Amino acid sequence: MPRPDQIESHPATAYSTRALAEILTACFEGYIVPLAMDADLFDGRFRRENLDLQASRVMTDRGRPVAIVLIARRGWTARVAAMGIVPSHRNCGVGSLALGEIIDDLHRLGDRRMLLEVIDINEPALRLYSRLGFQRRRRLVGYRKPADAVRGPSASALIKTDPFSIAWRMARVEEPGLPWLIAPETLAAIASPALGLSLDDKAFAIVEPGPRAGIVQLRALFVEPAMRGRGWGKALVGAVSARFAKDDLVVGANVPEDLAPGFMARTGFEKTPIGQFEMEKDFLRPPAEMAGR
Repeated sequence: MPRPDQIESHPATAYSTRALAEILTACFEGYIVPLAMDADLFDGRFRRENLDLQASRVMTDRGRPVAIVLIARRGWTARVAAMGIVPSHRNCGVGSLALGEIIDDLHRLGDRRMLLEVIDINEPALRLYSRLGFQRRRRLVGYRKPADAVRGPSASALIKTDPFSIAWRMARVEEPGLPWLIAPETLAAIASPALGLSLDDKAFAIVEPGPRAGIVQLRALFVEPAMRGRGWGKALVGAVSARFAKDDLVVGANVPEDLAPGFMARTGFEKTPIGQFEMEKDFLRPPAEMAGR
């Protein structure tokens, strides 16, 4: 059992990207969804999420990294981008210690709320976050379209498009409040090897290579508002499927469960088994030292 007086907190800026990737991988050992990451993957993933290394923490026990909490920030909103603890230090209060310290720091900085996502069957994590004042906001789901599903128009109808321009189109018309990982702000930071695709300048997709062969990750689908309800979304999904005919199309579990489930079913997507809860903690008012500023 670790002793609280032996646990020390360090800003993530004290570590290299390679070291942070190694610590994160070690801290996710044996989790429901294990995570294996090198420096390149770490940078590619968290750069788009607006990672704040100064706000993030690595916890050590007598010099050995035993926990990591990565924090992303946009304006007055912070988000737990990743949190993990090595097996030997789980269920010992390390997570509560680390996240409690971060919450206090962010409150002092003037942040107004904090978000996180947690796998819906991860009961220990759900209990921890509830104790710290987080409330369930909505359920998030993922989808998979098998490679042999029915396809639509030829892939030749698709034109390569700058992913940033697709994110900009979305930002102009979509209601705010999409989950962090599918929000236009995140999509705007996606770069090669991700690929933006356009169907007749009316429907758009952003795709990215999956973690292993046979998978293409579908990061975004967008149809111009004036063209909705006319079959462009279905045609786009079919064309993307034709372009990646040997691959499953996978959508991560970051989609609100009430966001177009009928459309996803009609276009050949099946809901994946693992879902998440998005949780939120409001910092009800700025700390006293900020009130007069």
